[in-house]
Amino acid sequence: MIEDTSKRRPCVVVVGTGGTIASSAAVSTDFHNYDVSDSVEQILAAVPDAAKLADLRGIQAINVGSHKIDNSILLSLARCVSEVLVDPGTDAVVITHGTDTLEESAYFLHLVLRTTKPVVVVGAMRPARSLSSDGPLNFFNAVVTATTPSSRGMGVLVVANGHVYGARDVMKRDTTSIDAIQGSKFGLLGEVSGNAARFFHSPVQRHTASSEFDINALHELPQVDILFDHQAAGTHLCRASVDAGSEAIVVAGTGNGSLSPGLREGAALARDAGVVFIRASRTGQGIVAPLNSDAELGIITAGSLTPQKARILAMLGIACGKDADQLQQAFNSY
Repeated sequence: MIEDTSKRRPCVVVVGTGGTIASSAAVSTDFHNYDVSDSVEQILAAVPDAAKLADLRGIQAINVGSHKIDNSILLSLARCVSEVLVDPGTDAVVITHGTDTLEESAYFLHLVLRTTKPVVVVGAMRPARSLSSDGPLNFFNAVVTATTPSSRGMGVLVVANGHVYGARDVMKRDTTSIDAIQGSKFGLLGEVSGNAARFFHSPVQRHTASSEFDINALHELPQVDILFDHQAAGTHLCRASVDAGSEAIVVAGTGNGSLSPGLREGAALARDAGVVFIRASRTGQGIVAPLNSDAELGIITAGSLTPQKARILAMLGIACGKDADQLQQAFNSY
């Protein structure tokens, strides 16, 4: 029997992971020196108006700054969220998260959660009790978005400063500015207006319910390194990565993912060692187009994914046993 959810308040599970939104400083005007201090229950208590929108339940998955999140934590977080979503009583999930690596966690969840239920990731640029903290309003808007019916089927969403972004293309583009979270060329999907999120675009690349990746089938993630190309870059960067056991190298290349002579030699070294080599761009946006010379070195192009997002997709593809051709297809589809 299918439950009639129209006659009850939506149930939103809030999964806390830490970050600035759960942090405090010794002085309310110090926006840089602070520590994770608050639990998810404290975040809920600080925004009582959010409870007027839905029945909220908190789960503390982890409580760290997001720069400390590694592959094992990422897998654990995804399993936690997946288990919550399977519960028929859960209508949506909001994840509080640090902004430093929010874009990576959000994209990982966007690829491995088999659901059409709204999943919204939210953070803050200022500590919880600082002067003009952005966390409470961001959190309220995240609950608004999670309870908006049209959020269903949109994949993992990110809410910041009243805007709603798609997880694939959202990125942090400033060190400390209040509007650091932005959507690049393709990421802005809509905005919060009143007590609803209004969407004007939707993600068309594969995600969540249409993704082939399933968190329940993943037990570990391979090592994938990111190298930042620059003038006079040395081949030793690639050699160190190969020697350290990396199964793929993502290069943040110049312009259209252009490779310096040193990293082009590194691509040959990686090919000979059986290590996947992926060209992305350090520019932050735009599509890395394939070149005629890519086939010679077996190079994969990242499309419009940033280097950090390309790393996420490469880890999943390799973990699922994809070869180079299949990996390129994945980069074309996700």
